[in-house]
Amino acid sequence: MGGASVEALNVIVDPEHIVASSEEIEFQRLRERDEGTAQARGDAAHAAFVAWNAGAGEGMPRVDWRSIVGTEEAVVTREAATADALIVIARERTMDTADALHAAIFSTDKPALIVPPGWRANGRTRFAHMAVGLSDSDNARHAIEAAAPWLRMAERVTAIRIGAADDPALQLEPLLDSICVRHERHIVPRLDDNLGAQLVAEAKAVGADLLVTGAYRHNQLIEWLLGGTTRHILAAADMPLLMAH
Repeated sequence: MGGASVEALNVIVDPEHIVASSEEIEFQRLRERDEGTAQARGDAAHAAFVAWNAGAGEGMPRVDWRSIVGTEEAVVTREAATADALIVIARERTMDTADALHAAIFSTDKPALIVPPGWRANGRTRFAHMAVGLSDSDNARHAIEAAAPWLRMAERVTAIRIGAADDPALQLEPLLDSICVRHERHIVPRLDDNLGAQLVAEAKAVGADLLVTGAYRHNQLIEWLLGGTTRHILAAADMPLLMAH
């Protein structure tokens, strides 16, 4: 990451200063009873950043702190316009985290590295073994193209397809070849309806330390009632994910 510029963005969703519907503002006021005030949440995030930054190893790029008042989706979408990639550190299950995650994946058109709760780098400076989820979709193609710089640096890449040996999704393999990525093939049959959880399990089974996959959004009501592949991947993953929509 030599020469990289990294910015830690904290969005302060303060109901007294955001432009939103009256219902949204009232909802933000109500949540303060469970999650604390916007200022308290911002102070806690900054304290965590300072502690983390103090432990950064030598050779790591400088990380600058930036705090902006607004709604998660509006601020994340706007600030991502000049970024090459986004990192979402999903340490807590709060509304801010969920909104930031959703905006990063679906509203920015940029690759998003999702770091799950409890994950630690343990001294590593790169991902040595990356798994790629193959899917017959533009989203999967976009994810592979977006991940190309990281894939080229990996020591090992495994292309995973859950399906048949003649699955159309395997047509994405030449894309890996075109970006100069040598890879292994891992094909397994589908076990049940939870494709997302199975994909994460297969990535872990081959020993990958990061999973590259497309992000998919369908009818929001269906997603809420039944879940979806992206939602299942996020729920199951205890390894970092590099996602693109």
